[in-house]
Order: sequence, then structure tokens, then C-alpha cells
Amino acid sequence: MYNDPTFYTYPPAQYHLYPAHPYHYAPYWAWDRNFPPVNTKMLSTSVVASEHLLKDASIVVKKLTDPEIARQLMTNAQNGNQKEVDRIVKTFGSDSTIETSYSPSAIQFVVGPRITANQCCRVTLMLKWGE
Repeated sequence: MYNDPTFYTYPPAQYHLYPAHPYHYAPYWAWDRNFPPVNTKMLSTSVVASEHLLKDASIVVKKLTDPEIARQLMTNAQNGNQKEVDRIVKTFGSDSTIETSYSPSAIQFVVGPRITANQCCRVTLMLKWGE
């Protein structure tokens, strides 16, 4: 009896008498939202700066294609010699600041602008080097 589809019809015969579920409406806070006018100045500044950061990230990748540099970097990272890792990264000739962190499975380079007052953007490059 309870599994009989004629007993519980869906939708109910009087479905047009039921109000719509509240989830069908926009939330109360979205009814009258006023946004400030769009200003793309900061985004434009970030885009220009990020072009330079991406070029510096490309320099890092190109330098790491040299097996000798990659071996030195991995050996010093494995030994926990952060100062030597930073020294090797500084020899890459980047105009930006590069912060390096690593784990047994990956190395991460965070490329940021050299001017500390202009912290508009950063490029994070993560490279896997182990299991």
C-alpha cells in the first residue's frame, strides 16, 4: 500500500497551490546590492608587475635545466643548507626577490617584486623533485 505510486502522487495534485521553496528566491542580502564602480588601476599595476615576475620565474626554470645546478640545489636542500640554496638561487640573475622552501618531494619558489612597497603580486612556482 505505501509503495503504491497512486497513493503518493508526485507532484501533488494541488502543486500550484503550494508556494515555491525559499531556495528558489535570491537571498535577502542580494536583493538590493550596490557595488562601488569598477577601478582597474590596481589590476593594471599588478598585471605589469606580474609580467616581470613571470620572466624571472622563467629564468629560474631555465637555470634548473642545467643538471649540475639542479644537483647542487637538491644536494644542499637535502642537507638542510638553506643559506647555500639561497646563494645558488641568487646566482640565477633574477631582478626579483625569490624565497625558496623545499620538502623531500618538492621545491617552491615564490617570486616577488624587489621593491617592498610594491607588494601587488607574487608568482609561486612549485616543482616536484621526489616521491
